[in-house]
Amino acid sequence: MINFYAEIKARLPFKQKFVGQIMARIIKELKIKKNFELTILLVGDRKIRLLNKKYRHQDKVTDVLSFSQKEGRALVLPESEKKYLGDIVICWPQIKRQAKKFKQTATREFSLLLIHGFLHLLGHEDDTRANGLKMAKLQDKILAKIYD
Repeated sequence: MINFYAEIKARLPFKQKFVGQIMARIIKELKIKKNFELTILLVGDRKIRLLNKKYRHQDKVTDVLSFSQKEGRALVLPESEKKYLGDIVICWPQIKRQAKKFKQTATREFSLLLIHGFLHLLGHEDDTRANGLKMAKLQDKILAKIYD
């Protein structure tokens, strides 16, 4: 089950159904068989900066944050805690800036960050150069399956 909330006033170029479709493709590519629940929250610069400062001690805007239930840091407490993976918080204004910078659509950038955040919930890390390269390769492979 995917819970999707947008805490922004901007008009999105996609509907909630699109988020479910992207997640379905990610799940298929990763061959995940277990049922789970997660929350995806789309926020503005101020909210992501506050969360980044509070949980990562970095007082700056970032593109995506993942709060794994395994780490006890989930922001939302669902009914089915055993199946709950956690929360992915994505910054919409940062998506638009990065999409422009990397010359791609905001929808594609959103998909990339959703994949990235989900991989973190599954335990993937990008804390070292080697881990970062490994994670980037996996997320690029998944993104290619979705868009190519």
